[in-house]
Amino acid sequence: MKDRILELMNYLQMKPTSFANTTQIKLATLSQIINGRNNPSLEVIMKIHAAFNFLNLEWLLYGKGEMCNGEPPQSLFTEILPSKEIENQKNTSEWTNDAENRKEIASAAPFEDIKQTDIEEIRYLERPVRKIKEIKIFYDDGTYETIVPQK
Repeated sequence: MKDRILELMNYLQMKPTSFANTTQIKLATLSQIINGRNNPSLEVIMKIHAAFNFLNLEWLLYGKGEMCNGEPPQSLFTEILPSKEIENQKNTSEWTNDAENRKEIASAAPFEDIKQTDIEEIRYLERPVRKIKEIKIFYDDGTYETIVPQK
C-alpha cells in the first residue's frame, strides 16, 4: 500500500510535508508508512480518500482498477499547497540570497575591544634524579614489610 501512496504523491507532485498537511496526517505517521515501518491504519486511508475524493478507494486499498474515478480537478494542482506554505516558500527564497544574513560573510568591521592576552613564560625546572628510599607492603592480617634497596 505504501507504493500506491507514493505513486499518488508522485502523480500529484507533492512532497511528504504538503501531502501530510493536505490529508491532515501527522508527518511522522506518513514517514513511518513510507519507510515501511508501519502499515497505514483505516483512519489514514480514509483521510487520504477524503482529501482526494477523485481517488478510487479500491485502488488505494487493493491496487485494483484505475487510480482515479475520473479526472482530478485542475484546481487541485494549483491549490495543492496551503497558502501559508506557499508564502513561506516565497519568503525563504527571497531572503536566502540576501548576503547580509549569511553566516559565511565576514563582519565588515573587526572587533575593536579584543583584549590582548598576556603571554606567560613557563619555566621547566630540572629536578635531580630521585631514588627509592623504601617500599612498604601492607598485608590483610595487619602486618607489613619494609623493603630498603641496597646501596
